[in-house]
Amino acid sequence: MDISNKTIYYSGVNALRLEWPAELSVKYGVLITFNEGEENSNEVKYEAKVTRLKPGTEGQPLFQIERVSDVFVNEMLPDLVADRLAYALGKVFYPLVITVDQNGGFQNIYNHQEILKRWPTVKKRVLDNFEGSLVEKYIERMEKQLANQDSIQFAFLNDWFIQAFFKPLYKEYGQHRITGSIYKFPLVKDFNVEGYITEEKLSGETNSFGAIELWHKGVVKPLADDLYIANRAAGEYEGYYLLHPKYRRIISVVSDFSYGAPVGSKAKVKITVIPEDGLEFDHDFELDTNVKGMSVTEMVVVDGQRPRKGFWGRLLNN
Repeated sequence: MDISNKTIYYSGVNALRLEWPAELSVKYGVLITFNEGEENSNEVKYEAKVTRLKPGTEGQPLFQIERVSDVFVNEMLPDLVADRLAYALGKVFYPLVITVDQNGGFQNIYNHQEILKRWPTVKKRVLDNFEGSLVEKYIERMEKQLANQDSIQFAFLNDWFIQAFFKPLYKEYGQHRITGSIYKFPLVKDFNVEGYITEEKLSGETNSFGAIELWHKGVVKPLADDLYIANRAAGEYEGYYLLHPKYRRIISVVSDFSYGAPVGSKAKVKITVIPEDGLEFDHDFELDTNVKGMSVTEMVVVDGQRPRKGFWGRLLNN
C-alpha cells in the first residue's frame, strides 16, 4: 500500500504498544560491522526470522528467533576451523525462544530444555565433521554452558541482534515524546561502565512513507566512583528505529556505537525487514482507528502525490 502522501498524527500519552499478532513471522536481514572503514574492519551478515508466539505457561510474552541463512563473515562462510566449529556448535540454540518484559526488552531464555534435547544430535554432527583436541575443548566448554541456564542467558546478553531488536521500546514517552534509559550493549564489557545513558525521542507523526520513527542518542555513563575519574572511558550510541504504524513491530534499525579510550572500538548494526514474496514492505500499513490500543486520531494528506522511490530508498530514506 502506498501511503507516501499521508501523515499520521498521534495524541494522548504518546505511548507505543506492540500489536504483533501471535504466530505471525517476519524475516529480517542482519548486518553487523565492526570498526567500519579501518584496516581491522569485519562484517557479519545473515537472515533471521522472528515469530511472535502465544504466551508462555505463566503468561510471558514469547518470541522465537531462527537463523534462516548461513552466517557470512566478510561475504564468505567462516573458513578458520575454530570459526566453523563455533558456528556448527552454535546451531544448538536455534530456534531460540525468549521472553520479553512488558516493554519488549529481552528478559530470559524460555526453551532451555528444548536446547538440551537438541544437543546430542548437534554434538554427533560436529564429531562426524571435525576432529582433534580443539573439538574436544569446544564441546566440553559448550556442555558446561548448556548445563547452566544462567550461562546461556549471559551469552545472549552479548548477541547484537537480540540487544538491538529486543529493547524496551513499548512504553509511554510523555507529553513531549521524550524519555530516557540506560542501555548496555555488547561493545561495553567494562565493569566500570554502567552503560549508555540514552535519550529516546518518539516522532509525533509518521514519516514520508507512513512509518513511526524513534531516535536514540546516548553517551557512556561511568560508575560513580572517584577512583576511576582519571580513566573514564568515552563512547556514544545513536539508534534510529522505524516501526510499523499499525502493529508497532520493527521495520528497520540502524544503530552506531563507539566505546573506549584511548583505543576505541566501533560497531554498526543494521536490521531490515525482508518483505514477503511479491509484496512491498508497507503492504499492510492500512490504519484502522478502531484497532485496540491505537492512538491515531486522523490521517492527513500533506503534500499531494510524491514520486515513488524504490524499496531501499524509501525504507532508509535515501
